[in-house]
Amino acid sequence: MVTIEQQLLDALLDRYEHSVGFVEGRGQQRRILLHLYGYRQNDFPLYDIDDSGTRKAVNAAAQALANQGFVSVEWMPGQEGHILRRVALELSAVPQAYALAGRQPLSDIVTGLERQLTALSENVGADWARQYLQEQLDFLARNRRPSAAFPMDSTEQKEWLTVLREASAPRLEPMLERVFSIRFLGDSKAFALRHRARLLGVLKKHLPLDTSDMSDEELLRQIGLERYPELFSLAGSIAFRWPDGRSVDAAPLSDGLQLSARDAAVAQPILSREVDTLLFIENKANYYAQIRNHFCPRTVVVFHGGCYSPQRGQFFRRLCQSAGPSVRLLHWGDIDLGGFEMDSRLRREIDPRFVAWQMGCEELRSHREQAISFSAEYASKLVTLLADPYLHNSYDVIRYMLSEGIRLEQEALL
Repeated sequence: MVTIEQQLLDALLDRYEHSVGFVEGRGQQRRILLHLYGYRQNDFPLYDIDDSGTRKAVNAAAQALANQGFVSVEWMPGQEGHILRRVALELSAVPQAYALAGRQPLSDIVTGLERQLTALSENVGADWARQYLQEQLDFLARNRRPSAAFPMDSTEQKEWLTVLREASAPRLEPMLERVFSIRFLGDSKAFALRHRARLLGVLKKHLPLDTSDMSDEELLRQIGLERYPELFSLAGSIAFRWPDGRSVDAAPLSDGLQLSARDAAVAQPILSREVDTLLFIENKANYYAQIRNHFCPRTVVVFHGGCYSPQRGQFFRRLCQSAGPSVRLLHWGDIDLGGFEMDSRLRREIDPRFVAWQMGCEELRSHREQAISFSAEYASKLVTLLADPYLHNSYDVIRYMLSEGIRLEQEALL
């Protein structure tokens, strides 16, 4: 049970740890005080002068601490021994106050945490994790305390550092979140309950991608974590053959084929000789509309899905390599910031032959009534695309978007 003496010391130590002298690492210029009565606010809500029992108990606790040299007390004039005005921490007794309060000095916590974060930053395997750790180290140096989003509980803190280390480590294939949790935290639910939301916040800020429209699952798949296995969808005259001789043909399936990331990683794509186009479509509604209403035996249609994971990117790369140099590679996405960023990424990471399809000025003009306006902040991001060499064939439509202040979602073309 926490005693009143410990509660008083806790309140005083909280003020001490938030003082300018503590944060800046210099001597205290002002006294560390709790105002209990006769001031515009009561800094110790337990002290109620109308409750004689509680008032006497706090008075006795404060006087006992004063007798031991932890604090000094000041009584209201004419009410000595009856009504406390304020209690001040004796700075010479701070180490002993921490011991009596049963708490670890924040300066020790900060020093230990700085040591752990520095060691971890030298061993993590991803830039996003290093950037986050450096951000936390900078915050510690400025404020002499962890940031509000950083766990203070020692057990949760240890788990969080483990999450950062293991989530940033390279892995050959994705890992299910619950497997990750039981393997590294010893509890299948610990990651989801205590660390998933925090990790998502770090990824949104530090992944080298536009994460504004990414779902939680898409974010985690960027680092090889998933709640369920990822599936890749495509349709057309294409088959897949595995090393053990098994095979599957997508051609007879009117709604196409779905492959798990694990199967896709080892299967060899085989395109029919008549195929002359691979069409990658960003949104699922457009994907199904294309394969159901505009089927062409010379085209293999692939569901792109937006900001693709490393595993999906590897699948795209294998498809393009199997297609050969004579097959056209088309990308159909939204006529907006995200759509063109995806277009650039496909050329930059997968194959430079990609060409934007139905993402030009003509489509924007003909569907102007369904276009959406955008903000000045959005426009400033869009302008940066005009410096992207992978988008030189789309500069005209980007300039048109900027001049008219509009963008168009892919579904408008259905």
